Amino acid sequence: MAWSLAFPFSVAVLGAVLQEAPPDPPTPIEQALMEHVCSVVPPGGAPESDRYLACLRTQLLTLRTDFGRDLSRLSAAERRTLDSACNEVRTVSGREAYLDCLGAQLNALRSRRNRGKPAAPPQVVPVPSSESAPSVNPAPPASQGSSGFSGLLIGAVVVAVALAVGGALFLLKTRRVSHKCRVCGSEVPAAGDLCQTCRHEAAETVRRATAERAEQQRALEQEERRQKEHEAQEAEERRRKAQDEEEARLLQQQRQHEEEARKRADEERRQQEEEARQRRTAADVPDDEFDPYAVLELPRSASKDDIRSAYDEARAKCDPALVSHLGYEVREHFEAKLQAVERAFQMLTE
Repeated sequence: MAWSLAFPFSVAVLGAVLQEAPPDPPTPIEQALMEHVCSVVPPGGAPESDRYLACLRTQLLTLRTDFGRDLSRLSAAERRTLDSACNEVRTVSGREAYLDCLGAQLNALRSRRNRGKPAAPPQVVPVPSSESAPSVNPAPPASQGSSGFSGLLIGAVVVAVALAVGGALFLLKTRRVSHKCRVCGSEVPAAGDLCQTCRHEAAETVRRATAERAEQQRALEQEERRQKEHEAQEAEERRRKAQDEEEARLLQQQRQHEEEARKRADEERRQQEEEARQRRTAADVPDDEFDPYAVLELPRSASKDDIRSAYDEARAKCDPALVSHLGYEVREHFEAKLQAVERAFQMLTE
C-alpha cells in the first residue's frame, strides 16, 4: 500500500526535476555567457565534466528565469545601457573583457530588479479569544495499533520519494544532449555548436586577428608619420634652396654694382689723367705754338677791352678755390688752365 501511494508522488517529482532542463539549446549570447561563467570549472572527464555541465545548465536556467530566452525580457533602454557600457570594452580589450562587462551589467540589473520588487505583506492570522472560541472536544486517543501503521506508512512514503528523487537526479546527470561540432563534426557533450578544441582555436583565431589588426594600425600610423616627416624634409629643402638662390642673387647684384662702380672709377681716372695730360701739354707749349686767342676764346680782331673781359671771365672760371674740395688731379687741371689764361693775357697785353 505504501508503494501504491508513493509511486504517483514519485512520478510527479521526477517530472518536475526533468522539466528543469531547457526545452531548446541556448542561443549564441547565452552560450557565450554560460561558458564564460563556467570557465573556472574544468571541462574534462568525470567528475569534472558533470560539474561543468551542471554549471552550464544552472547558468542557462538562471538567465532564462531572470531575462527570458536570448535576453528577450530586456527593455530597449536596458539594451542601450548594456551596449553603451560594454561595446567600447569589446573594441579595446576583446571578447573576454566584453563578457566580463556584460555579466557584471546583468548582475547589477538583476540586483536592481530584486530591490524593486515589493515585499509580500505579512499575513495576520486572527487569534480567537477565549470567549468567542467554541469549545472543542478532545479527540479520543487513537489505538496503539493504528499509530504504528501510520508511522510505517509515512516512512515508506519518505523512502519512495527519496528513491524517486535520486533516480530523477541520476537520469538528469546521465542525460546527455548530443551535438555535432560545426567545424570538425565531432561529438559535443555540452550544449553548443563547437567542441572544446575548436572553441579554443576560434578564440585563438580571434586573438590573432585582433593582433593583426593592431599591427596593421601601427604600420599605418608609422607610414603616415614617415610620410609627414618626408614632406617636412622636402619643405625644408625647398625653403633652404630658395634662401640660397636669394642669397646668390643678392651676391650677384652686389658684384655687378661693385663692377659698375669700379668701371666708373676707372673711367673717371682715365678722364682725369687725359685732362691732366692735356693741361701739361698746354702749359708746356712753346710761345710760337701757343695761341692766346684760343685760350681766351677771342677773335684776332678783339680790342683790349674785349681781351680784359675775356681774361676776367676765364680767370673766374678757373679759380682754384672752386675745386679745393676735389681731388688732386682736378685741382691740378684748374691750376694749369689758370696758368694758360695768365700766359695768354700777358702775351696779348704786352
